[in-house]
This record gives sequence, structure tokens and C-alpha cells, in this order.
Amino acid sequence: MRGSLSPSEDPYRTLQVEPSADLEAIKAAYRRLARLYHPDLNPRPEAAERMRAINQAYRLLSDPHQRAAYDARRYLLVPTGTVVVRTPTRPRARPVVTPAYEPPTALQRRVDRIVAVLGVLLLIGIGLYAAFVIPRAEPGDRRAPRPIATSEPTYPGASAHDVSLSIPDRLRTDVGLRSFPGVVIVPPSSLAPFKDLPIMRIDATSQGIARYAVYYGDVTTGVASISGLIGRGSFDAAAPHIPDCAPDATYCAGPGVGQSASGPPGLELFRTEHLVGENPAFATHRVCCNGVYWSLSWYEPATNMSYTIDLSRSVAMQFGSSNADDNVEAARAVGALAGQLVQLS
Repeated sequence: MRGSLSPSEDPYRTLQVEPSADLEAIKAAYRRLARLYHPDLNPRPEAAERMRAINQAYRLLSDPHQRAAYDARRYLLVPTGTVVVRTPTRPRARPVVTPAYEPPTALQRRVDRIVAVLGVLLLIGIGLYAAFVIPRAEPGDRRAPRPIATSEPTYPGASAHDVSLSIPDRLRTDVGLRSFPGVVIVPPSSLAPFKDLPIMRIDATSQGIARYAVYYGDVTTGVASISGLIGRGSFDAAAPHIPDCAPDATYCAGPGVGQSASGPPGLELFRTEHLVGENPAFATHRVCCNGVYWSLSWYEPATNMSYTIDLSRSVAMQFGSSNADDNVEAARAVGALAGQLVQLS
């Protein structure tokens, strides 16, 4: 039997739930992660692989029999040690004594079975206690979870974006957005293409990875979204890899995910100067997967926030529907959207 499971193999960590979570909590976590990583909502190349892992974890944990079997293995795993045998420089011959094998008696086998059954019952009891007793504890015994500190400080109120009252009421009154620990910037009511699209969904969390996102449009025709995360890590990790593209290149083109290098380029990367003011920024343009996608990512040091605007399909086609040798003006048009976002007061 091998040692403890690594995080990538643990379905509870994949779904970001506790081992004591009930089926409803697992379903809710699955729906939340599917909204974040489903390829129709998240055009990033790594989203499809992440969604496959989420589906596998959900299939296991939503099946009571598979979950029970996994939990039993998970709790009974015993880490193995490494034994180092040192050979003497001058070994001396010693008589080899081979002990006679004695099979276990009927009593020993019965004791082993009883111990195994008691172990399984103990695990079931722990699971029932965690599922039914802990959630019903007195409210006074519960403490609100504290947000995980980021590696870089945040500076609320230092945003260069104007504080505007012309924000849709649904955004202005959303509890999650208003309690977000970082600086939230959103499109004003008059900013196209957002002004012509209905608000589909709002996500905001200060637990774990502090992130917020607002989605506009319809997944069947096209989606526009604005999202923000505390820290620079997400910005640095978001840039796509294009073969032979220098880290400081202002423009690169190459194959997109699943495309052959011998075919026409399906991905463009722009690091045009002043794309989003003086902030580090880049834009990408993809034509693939039966659709057109524009994405703009930038980092604002004054607030220690990374932001992303994603446009897909019919919404993205307004900024250019085909890859060309020079789409810089289209990238600048997408970059101009960032400068018109306003801070949620």
C-alpha cells in the first residue's frame, strides 16, 4: 500500500471541499468550478484540462459507493519508510537461520477480521459526526473563516479608476462584490459591449484565492467578462506560450491549442506599449474552436490587483474576427476598455 495521496490525486482538493462535505456541498462546489473552468466560459488553454479533473473528482465523490471505498482507503493509508542497509567493509560469514513458517491460527484470523470491521465502523462514525453533528453546532461556536494572506500587500483605495455612480444596480448591491477585500473595478452602465449584454452571473470570494468575476451575455452566442485577483501571480501565469516568442516581444503569432504548427497561426499575442496605461499588460486574439476570442490581462501595482477582460464569439468579433499580420489597433481597442472601467464605491 502506498503513502498519502498527493494533492493532484485527491478529489476533495480538486473540488475544494472538506472530506466531511455532504452531497449538496459537493454539487455546489462542482457547479461553482464548472462556471469558472468550463471551456465555453473560460477560453484559457488550461481550462479544459482543469475541467476534466473536476469532472473525474465529481464522478467519484457523487457516487456513495465509490466515495465510501475511497474514504476507507484514504484514512487507512500508512506511509512507508525507507530502510538503509549498510554492508560492513569486511563481512563475516554467519550461519543463516530460516525460521519455520507458521500459518495464522483460526483465532488470529478472527481477531484480524474483528479489528478490520471496527476500523471501518470507526471511519463511518467519524464521517457521520462530521456530516450531521458539526454543521448543527451552536452559531456562537462558529468563527468566520479568515482570508488567506497574499504574498504582496494590497492598497484599497489606491485605484486610478474613477468612482462612478453609473454602475448597474445589480453590481452596486451585490454582497460578494462589496465584501471583496481587493479593489473591484466594473464596467459603467454606458460602456460597450457590456451595456448591451445582460448580466449572467456574479462570483466573488475572499476565501482561499481571493477572486471576483462578472459575466455578461449568453454562452450560446457570446460572453464578455471582467475578473480580478489579488496579487500579480495570476497575471504572470496567464501569458500563453508561443514557440520562438521572446519574453519582451511586442507581437507574436503561432498555433493555438490543438492546432498544427504547419497551418495558419490561430493565436496572436500583443505586448504593445501603453496598452493599459503604464501597467504591465498583454492582449491575446484566438481564432479556433468554432469561435473568436479576445483577452486582455494587466496588473495594477498601486492596488496589487491582476485584472482580465475576456470576450468570446459574437462579442469578440466586434474587435476583429480573423488573425492578420497587424492587429495592433484592434488590441488597442480592447485595451481601451480597461481605462474606462470604474471602481465600485
